[in-house]
Amino acid sequence: MKTIGFFVNTTKEKALEVVPATVAWLREKGVESLIADDEADAVGIRKVGCDRDTVVGRSDLILVLGGDGTLLNAVHTPRIENVPILAVNIGHLGFLTDVSLDELYPALERVLEGNYEIDTRMMLEARLDSTDDQSGVESYFALNDVVIRHNTRLIELETQIDAEPFITYNADGLIMATPSGSTSYSLSSGGAIVEPHLDAILLTPISPHSLTMRPFIAHGDSEIKVTVRSNYGDVNLLVDGPRTMLLVSPGASIRICKADKKIQLIRSQRRSYHEVLRTKLMLGEGIKRSE
Repeated sequence: MKTIGFFVNTTKEKALEVVPATVAWLREKGVESLIADDEADAVGIRKVGCDRDTVVGRSDLILVLGGDGTLLNAVHTPRIENVPILAVNIGHLGFLTDVSLDELYPALERVLEGNYEIDTRMMLEARLDSTDDQSGVESYFALNDVVIRHNTRLIELETQIDAEPFITYNADGLIMATPSGSTSYSLSSGGAIVEPHLDAILLTPISPHSLTMRPFIAHGDSEIKVTVRSNYGDVNLLVDGPRTMLLVSPGASIRICKADKKIQLIRSQRRSYHEVLRTKLMLGEGIKRSE
C-alpha cells in the first residue's frame, strides 16, 4: 500500500499523540499519509489541501481512529465502500471498532504485508417516496439502522415485506437495522443481537402499544415498505442516527432494502466478535455454574 488516509476523532486527547506518531511511523515505511485539512489542523499535521472525499479517492486504506461513532461518520463519505477500513478504537472497545489501540502498529504491519482479513458488512438503502414511481428518488445509506419515529406521540406505521402486508405498528417508532446495527438502538429497544456476517434486516418497534408487536428478523433480500398512517404531522426519518434526518409526511412511504455496496472492515486478529460481546455486554455475568 502506498497511501493511507486518516479519519480521526479530534475530540479525543489520545488522537493528538497517536496521529503524529503514526504518520511518522508510516513515513519510515515509505507510506504516504493523507488527512483532511480540518483534522490535520486539530492534530498538528501539515495541511495538504485535502477534504474527506479526496482522502478516500486517493487512499489504498482508510485508518479510522476514534470509536464506533467516528466510523459511522466515515462510512458516509462517498466511495468509501471501495477502500478497506482499519478501525482502531481510542478508548474502550467498540462493536464496530474492535481493534484496540495497542494493536495499531501490529495491525498496520500485517496490512502492509498483505496479511489481513476483510469482514464485509451489509448496508441498508432507504428511499422516501409518496408514490410507487421510484424514478428520481434519492437513496440514503445506513451501516447501522434506519429509524422512523415521532418525538411526542405514538404513531401508526403500516409495514409490508416484499409487497405482502405484515404488521401495522402502534409505537413510538420503528427501527430497521443491519446485523452490524443490532447492538445499537435496536438492542436498547429489545431487539436481538445478530452475527454481523449474516444477511438479515431487523425490525424492532420502539415502545410498542401492544404486547403482540414483537421484533422480527427478515431475510436480507427482503424489501420493507413502511407507510406512515398517523395524521399527527411529520415524523422523523433518521439514517444512522442524526447524521441524516428527514421529515416524512403522513401518507408517505419509506422503502428499505439491502444496499448494493458493502463496507470492508479489517478484522482484529486478537479477538472475535463473541469476545467483544462478552466484554462489552458482560454476557452471562452473575450466573453461577452448577458444580
